[in-house]
Amino acid sequence: MNKIYQFIVLILLCIAGIAKAQKSEDHLLPVGGIYDIFDFEFEYYSRVRKVLFEGLTDTPEIRFQIMPSFTPESVLIIDDDSIIYHICRQVIWRNENWKNVKVNKFKVEIDRKSVELIKSLFETAISQVRFPYEYEKGLDGENYYFSIFELGYGTKSGTVWSPDKGSKMEKLVDIGNQLIELVKSGKEKVKIDNELQKEIETLIKELK
Repeated sequence: MNKIYQFIVLILLCIAGIAKAQKSEDHLLPVGGIYDIFDFEFEYYSRVRKVLFEGLTDTPEIRFQIMPSFTPESVLIIDDDSIIYHICRQVIWRNENWKNVKVNKFKVEIDRKSVELIKSLFETAISQVRFPYEYEKGLDGENYYFSIFELGYGTKSGTVWSPDKGSKMEKLVDIGNQLIELVKSGKEKVKIDNELQKEIETLIKELK
């Protein structure tokens, strides 16, 4: 068996492992630190931070970040009873002109009861963070990051890659996307409606 054939077999086994792990896991995964990622990832995340996070606090009460493979990066934060959403107009990934990427920005007020409900959901999901049984990393798709900030502790985060349909993680991502629609509504102040409230409360129970 030559080296090229061995390499192809190894890649196929890795892809099979990814698919198996993705199907068996239904919880958030730990977010790696700077010593756990490749150099190219460190450079990419630094660029995203400089462009996408410009003007945002380093310690938002709640954060929902989307890192797609082929479409613009975006982030939503909730801080000081405001909900803010930034989305790049162009993709930062593999963009030699990344410093000139423009960002569309949205900001509205949100009532405190809604903030507490959202934070309760994120706290519950993040409390379930654990390492997967097998290596899980997609070749495309979207990475979603969920974070909360706690005084005296710092930022707690968890991530999931393109969750399976019908899974708890897909429901979590869907709620994050609904929050994005709230901030893009154009209203001066938003709140969680009864339908979304029931979705959140139900998911909290499922996650516990």
